[in-house]
Amino acid sequence: MLAFTCDIDWAPEEVIEDTLNLFELFGVKCTFFSTHHSLNLSKSDKKLFEIGIHPNFNQLLRGDSDKSFEDILDEIMDIHPEAVGIRTHTMMQSVVMLQKFADKKLLYESNTLMPYQTGLKPIRLWNNLIRIPFNWEDDVHWAYGYSFEDPKIDITANEMIVLDFHPIHIYLNTENKYRYSEAKNFFNDPKKLLEYKNTEVPGTRDLLINLLKKCRNEGIETFRMKDIAYICLRDTII
Repeated sequence: MLAFTCDIDWAPEEVIEDTLNLFELFGVKCTFFSTHHSLNLSKSDKKLFEIGIHPNFNQLLRGDSDKSFEDILDEIMDIHPEAVGIRTHTMMQSVVMLQKFADKKLLYESNTLMPYQTGLKPIRLWNNLIRIPFNWEDDVHWAYGYSFEDPKIDITANEMIVLDFHPIHIYLNTENKYRYSEAKNFFNDPKKLLEYKNTEVPGTRDLLINLLKKCRNEGIETFRMKDIAYICLRDTII
């Protein structure tokens, strides 16, 4: 099973729309883990797209918030009451958090990154929450120093592949941390961001488009994350 995911990370509407348009163009499914209300996400084609939640609990670690863990979780769930899946910002997790996700009737979580690993499988946790690991992420790819000419993972393999992109890196065609560090000062100015777009070497956008073309041209089936979770429940393979 092949699944594309995106962590939207507070991206402005124009940036989110740009990513949605790419997936729509190629007819490829994607799960968006959302940090906030997005009009473009809310009106997107639910046959292609799933909206999960992407809460940020980092402020609790810094001790600069008067909100509780549950306050933060409830706020994003109030924005997306239909969500059944969660991936926390920076993949923060703990036993207490996982139990609370189950208590909130979420179906699955995807907080475990295993870069380029093969043979991934969902597992059922003690609280019946389904863990769906993922094995590729755009900023981790450049952290390894890899070129975006090659994803280092075979999306045609007969196994579970879960990829994670960020709309901001798709928009910038980011190829390394330095470009993003310079551009992020203009995060909420899509026109200004375009001045920082990578046009010199293969980047995140180039790689994504190549993968989407491959899916379309080779008829590779794609899944939303909740599809994987429901299939696992049905087939009792977890």
